[in-house]
Amino acid sequence: MENLKGDRLYVNLSANQTRRRLQGHGFGVRKVHSDGRNKAVIIHTATGQHRDDLHALFFDVIASEKTG
Repeated sequence: MENLKGDRLYVNLSANQTRRRLQGHGFGVRKVHSDGRNKAVIIHTATGQHRDDLHALFFDVIASEKTG
């Protein structure tokens, strides 16, 4: 994956479904990248309230942080 600056949020949705859920919100999202079947990585620069709103938007599908 590209080395884009920002935090990463791993979700258990496909990249396309993730983009649809984000549509109209923004929240400092730089890129949505596929991480396998029904897994995506949201690279974002959101802080404070926007970060909380982003996590709230994906509360039901947030994956545990990837290790390694």
